[in-house]
Amino acid sequence: MPEPMSVVETARVLRDGRTTSLELVAAAIERADRFGGRLGTFVQRRDDEALFEAERADADREAGRVRGPLHGIPLGVRDLLGTSTAVARLRAAGAIVLGATTAMEFTIGLPDPGRPTAVPRNPWNPATWAGGGGSGTANGVAAGIFPAGVGADGAAGIRMPAAFCGVTGLRPTSGRVPSPVDAGDGRPLDHIGPVARTAEDCALMLSVMAGYDAADHRCADRAVPDYPALLTGQLDGVRVGVDPLLRIGGDLADPALPLRFGSALDVLAAAGAVIVDVELPFVRELYAADMLTLAAEALAHHAPDLTTRWEEFGQVGRTAFTTGAFYTAADFVRAQGVRRTGQRAVNTLLDKVDLVVTPTATVGAPRVDTLDTPGFMAVFRSAVHTPYWSAVGNPTLSVPIGFGDGGLPLGMQISGRPFDEATVLRAGEAYQRRAEWHGEVPDMRGKLARIPAAA
Repeated sequence: MPEPMSVVETARVLRDGRTTSLELVAAAIERADRFGGRLGTFVQRRDDEALFEAERADADREAGRVRGPLHGIPLGVRDLLGTSTAVARLRAAGAIVLGATTAMEFTIGLPDPGRPTAVPRNPWNPATWAGGGGSGTANGVAAGIFPAGVGADGAAGIRMPAAFCGVTGLRPTSGRVPSPVDAGDGRPLDHIGPVARTAEDCALMLSVMAGYDAADHRCADRAVPDYPALLTGQLDGVRVGVDPLLRIGGDLADPALPLRFGSALDVLAAAGAVIVDVELPFVRELYAADMLTLAAEALAHHAPDLTTRWEEFGQVGRTAFTTGAFYTAADFVRAQGVRRTGQRAVNTLLDKVDLVVTPTATVGAPRVDTLDTPGFMAVFRSAVHTPYWSAVGNPTLSVPIGFGDGGLPLGMQISGRPFDEATVLRAGEAYQRRAEWHGEVPDMRGKLARIPAAA
């Protein structure tokens, strides 16, 4: 079984004739058979279709018909995103979709043991959770089932699974990538982005996924840069603001986090960055505004079905969707005011620095058997720092920075100005040229034996 490769490496070996799309898809299916069931990676696989598309991709390549930069490369796509414009663009560029990866019920909340969908588990320790809505995509990348995939992020759905599973994930600027209104809850904060091994992979995928779509009223009509061409490996003169956020849940932080985060800053400095201490404004307020907005929008979207089909929802889904009923219209309006105030304050800060880095979370992945305990959400509110950037809508990338005391991955967020994904990705790629954490692959031999395979 070949070692997992990045998207860029996969494209290179295909171009050089050292492998074929059929071999890649067959290897992906083999790894999915071996690991995917117990990891809960997929809710639906399309093995036969993927093999057929791989044969066709090989024939097209042989005939000189290369469809795009992803020609013949297998990907995983988060459930409910398969018909999105972004995924259609990836397929038009040659990508082969292996299947729909696991999300939470309607992409919100926590895993529900009472539902038939498998709980997405972390390849580094299958007793722990893979993360949020994009957990099947992230654990599939980490396990080497596919080199990259697609997720969506309204609070944590790309970046938290990426951090927990030790891979790389980008939430683009709100409006940079088309997002279908029927993807999950139709939430205005939820935006599609790539999950991959490297920032370079994310740059390549974003160059395909981004761009105006008249069918999406939230999509910005802005030119799409050639993101891969802007990856210089250097950060000379780039001012990087640093906020460790240990004042928020610092007592919960993994003991290894200060060392890992500090070492990551040293790597950025070695690439030429100027490190500046900053303090992010309105951290607690923006977290609360993001959560309130998500809850209210989810209730609005699902209210008719909650009324008539209550028994068909899982317990976790019922709780997540009905949370919005505790808020008034005035609460929602105030939350949007907090978001606008936060956006102005963050972008004022970004007039002084080019980027801001924080931990993605101050902890590694939680154990699956703790997710339904009363204290879990309190830990989440204090330890996970992804909702902040969803609330303001700026681009933000999570990259792995090493392992905590318990052997689980930790991540760092790199965030920038609206529509400046180029600088965010340049910083991530410059970091990964000098750090090797993104190349680590979990050894799953024997770890999955006690986890039942999904039905």
